Amino acid sequence: MIWIRRIIITLVIGAVIIFCVVLPVALSYLITNSRFRFPERGPHLPEDVGLPVEAVEFVTNDNVTLRGWWNSGQPDAPIVIFVHGLNRSRLELLERAAETYKRGYGVLLFDLRNHGESGRAYTTLGIHETRDVCAAGQLAHAKGPGRAQLLWGVSMGASTALLALRECGGFAGVVSDSSFLSFRHTIGHHLKLYFHIPSFPMANLIVLMTGLRMRMDPDDGDVESALKRYGDIPVLFIAGGADRRMPPDVAQRLFDAAPNPLKRLLVIPGAGHGEAFSVDRKQYLDAVFGFFVIIRAHDGNRN
Repeated sequence: MIWIRRIIITLVIGAVIIFCVVLPVALSYLITNSRFRFPERGPHLPEDVGLPVEAVEFVTNDNVTLRGWWNSGQPDAPIVIFVHGLNRSRLELLERAAETYKRGYGVLLFDLRNHGESGRAYTTLGIHETRDVCAAGQLAHAKGPGRAQLLWGVSMGASTALLALRECGGFAGVVSDSSFLSFRHTIGHHLKLYFHIPSFPMANLIVLMTGLRMRMDPDDGDVESALKRYGDIPVLFIAGGADRRMPPDVAQRLFDAAPNPLKRLLVIPGAGHGEAFSVDRKQYLDAVFGFFVIIRAHDGNRN
C-alpha cells in the first residue's frame, strides 16, 4: 500500500507542477514569443488603393527598429497614425489609411514590434508597444512639425493607442476600435472563452509569469485606469455587436471611464472582433471622419 500512496502523491505533485508552473509558463511564452500571423485580407500594396507612400524606418527608445509608410497629406491637416492589431501588420489598416489620405490627412502606417517588417522583440499586449506609438509620434512630428496627431487603432492597436496617452501624450484624439480593458482582464477572458478554464488561478499565474519574464508590471496594461487618469482627449470607441472577444460592454466601460465630453461610442450590429469596418464601411467611416471634424472644429475654436 505504501507504493500506491507514493504513486498517488507523485502524480498529484506532478499535476500541480504542470498546472501551476509548466502550463502558465508555456502560455506566457505563447503570448510574448509567437510570430504567428493571420493572413491579411484585402489589398497588399499602397498603390492598390491609390495611396502614394514613402517608406520610413525609425527606432524606439528601447532600440527596436520599426518600418512603415508615410504620406504627408495636406500641410494644414492633422496626421493620423494607424496602429494595427495582434498577429497582424500595417496592411490591416491600409484601406482605412487610403480613405484618410483622400480626405487630405497625413498618414503614418507602421508595423508594431515583433510584427510585419519591424524588428524582433517580445509582444506584451500593448505595454511595451506604447514605445512604438510614441516613436511614431516623434517621427510624425519631425515630418510634420506643429501638426495635430490623431491615433487610430484596432484591437491590441487600440489598447496600445490608449495606453500611449499615459506614456507620451500630445495626441489630439483617438479612434479606439475593439480595445480590451486591461492585460489581466484579456488573459482571463480569453482563457474562459477559448479553453473554458476559470480565470483563477490560471490567468493570475500567466500574468505573474509574464510580468516576471518581461520585467514589467502587468498593471501598466490597465487601459481603463490609464484612460481615467490620462485620457482627457476626445475618443471614439467602436465595437462590434457580435464581438465575443471584446464585446460592446467593454467599449461601454471604456466610454464611461473617458473624461472628455467629446467622446463618442459606435456599435456596429453583427460585427465580430475588429470587423466593424468590413461589416458597415459607410457607417464606420462616416463616424470616424465626422469625429475628426468635431476635433478640428473644437481645437480651432480653442485656439
